[in-house]
Amino acid sequence: MHNSESLLTGLTQQDQKNILALCTRRTFRRKTVIVSQGSGGRDMYIVTSGSLKVSVLSDQGKEISFAVLRKDDYFGELSMIDGRLRSATVTAIEESELLVLGHSEYQRLLQEHPHTATQFLTRMLSTLANRLRATDELYQDSVFLDVSARLAKFLLSTSIADNSSGSGQRLIDIRLSQYELGTLINASRESVNKQLRDWESQGIVGINKGNITLLNPERLQREAERMV
Repeated sequence: MHNSESLLTGLTQQDQKNILALCTRRTFRRKTVIVSQGSGGRDMYIVTSGSLKVSVLSDQGKEISFAVLRKDDYFGELSMIDGRLRSATVTAIEESELLVLGHSEYQRLLQEHPHTATQFLTRMLSTLANRLRATDELYQDSVFLDVSARLAKFLLSTSIADNSSGSGQRLIDIRLSQYELGTLINASRESVNKQLRDWESQGIVGINKGNITLLNPERLQREAERMV
């Protein structure tokens, strides 16, 4: 769910200024739960630094994560608009700084700057459409891809280029436990551990104190494209 452009991209400087003037800036420590599934609250959050995970609990108590949020991603907009309970839990993976836009502040935006509010809502609808497509893709992956393919696809999509290596390697720039990786690809911690160790022994990935380096992204790409 990482967006290539900010929610505010495309807005005029004045529109951005109008929105940012109504936001407060807050810092959350690692493992802090910002919003909980089923809880109330009408604040919306925009990530300015750090990383967070979005997850839900099944009726059987199993945690399933949908996405990792990073800079320029946002959440909580649906509850801010319609007032319904939170549909998911969002937890800080590392210390994260967020801009918070409350419901009353959003109402002020509507009243005092209707043009800005319209442009802002249009941007949210556009990115919401992308999220729906990503959710469809996630469902298809769970049906058609096995654990190794799902893990490879996630690592590739979450990684960044390792410019220091000069060899096309990629890095996972956030520390995710094997349990967290499992919840993100709908797999057990044990199966994630087994697959990572197998790839490590083949020189496909490197693991050092929980940090993962993609040594052979091309091989992982082939894994990601392999159907069940």
